Amino acid sequence: MKRNTLFTLLTLTAAIGATVCTVTASAAESSSSAEESAALTGTQIIVIEGHDWGPAVTKTILTLDTAVAPDSVSAESFQVTERKEAFNWAALGDASLDPTQHITAEAPRTVTAAYACDADGNPVSGASANIALELSFGPDSGSPYCYDVFTGMNVVCNPYELTVTLTDGSALKTEDGAVVTALSVDAAADMTSALLPQLAGVDLSGSFTGADGKTLTYGSYAPADDSEKHPLVIWLHGAGEGGTDPSIPLLGNKVTALYGEEFQTIMGGAYVLTPQTPYFWLAYNEEGSWTDNPGTDSIFLPTLKELIDSYIEANPNIDTNRIYVGGCSNGGFMTMDLVLNYPDFFAAAYPICEAYMDAGITDEQLESIKKLPIWFVYAKNDDTVIPDIYEAPTIARLQEIGADVHTSIFEDVHDTTGLYVMEDGSPYQYMGHWSWLYFFNNQCEKNGVSLWQWLSKQHR
Repeated sequence: MKRNTLFTLLTLTAAIGATVCTVTASAAESSSSAEESAALTGTQIIVIEGHDWGPAVTKTILTLDTAVAPDSVSAESFQVTERKEAFNWAALGDASLDPTQHITAEAPRTVTAAYACDADGNPVSGASANIALELSFGPDSGSPYCYDVFTGMNVVCNPYELTVTLTDGSALKTEDGAVVTALSVDAAADMTSALLPQLAGVDLSGSFTGADGKTLTYGSYAPADDSEKHPLVIWLHGAGEGGTDPSIPLLGNKVTALYGEEFQTIMGGAYVLTPQTPYFWLAYNEEGSWTDNPGTDSIFLPTLKELIDSYIEANPNIDTNRIYVGGCSNGGFMTMDLVLNYPDFFAAAYPICEAYMDAGITDEQLESIKKLPIWFVYAKNDDTVIPDIYEAPTIARLQEIGADVHTSIFEDVHDTTGLYVMEDGSPYQYMGHWSWLYFFNNQCEKNGVSLWQWLSKQHR
């Protein structure tokens, strides 16, 4: 703890008692002044949670070198500035800028709550060296991911920093009553040590190499072992979530809902497998071509099927008659690619804004999945995967042959929580491509039965 040196001029007197009193009083004043100008140092750990639009840093937990009194901690005492890697959107309209070079952006983050806590951010009533700062966030703020329109992928922001200071005139008090008027907290937020509360119990270390040498990383979740058989739910991510960090697909599209109490209760406890491709499921040659896939099998198809088989073999309590597969966009393509090649393997499928071009699907392939229960989800205003080219004609063809097909077709994709609005007060509008939000919020329904409930009842 830093202390300023205070020089006090003592007046000497002939009375020894008077001299002692003077020295004692001056020492107390020196100690008091030093305590009032003290500064605390520390580090921080951020908390990341998945939401409708993707991940957000919702809290930071400070670990200081001295415990502070809980009644001295308030939201108004702190100010936070976020500094992070960002895509240079301005470069898209300015030829003088390099759009491939990311920039560093800064923005204030409002502290909505502050309290003394333990190392995991849980409130405590006594003095603590940990302080939790809950932060405002929304569709346009707080994300620790940087999306690059040229690569089509999300990456974890590097750097990602939160500068935490005390507001002017604010102070904390230490456990022994010393007044703290300044903080020196390391701004760097180490993503590898970030807390991901929604992924508690999820294994993010999975890696599988197939017979052809291709490697897929993956996340996995197993329900409590009760010696009963449970279904396996497979989720296949979209284009932006490829790579080698399985947490990105899980937080990028609110896949965390699959581990939540509501989904797990409806499923009666479900295994969840979330494979991750190094780049794009739609890749149809070794050069990585994918944007114009005419209906050619993914180069990852054999390895993905091997991974699924391997995971089932390693978990004998998986009910092989209740294997469900789904995904969005690129993952929707991969869902269709799997069921078209292995029509008798799955109990049901739930492709969302799926990107398998209808012109690439033969009548024979559709006949092979005629009896497979499939629930399609998309929004009419999707201008990324155009419904008239992809799912709409496929659905029509399946209906014509009497297939077991169900649909949730939305006009658009908008906020349904009431928390986020446009300038005119109407619900916040997301991209029409983001129809997976309705699935993860359990808002796909037909005749009073939700997609989740329907899925839980399907057997091969």
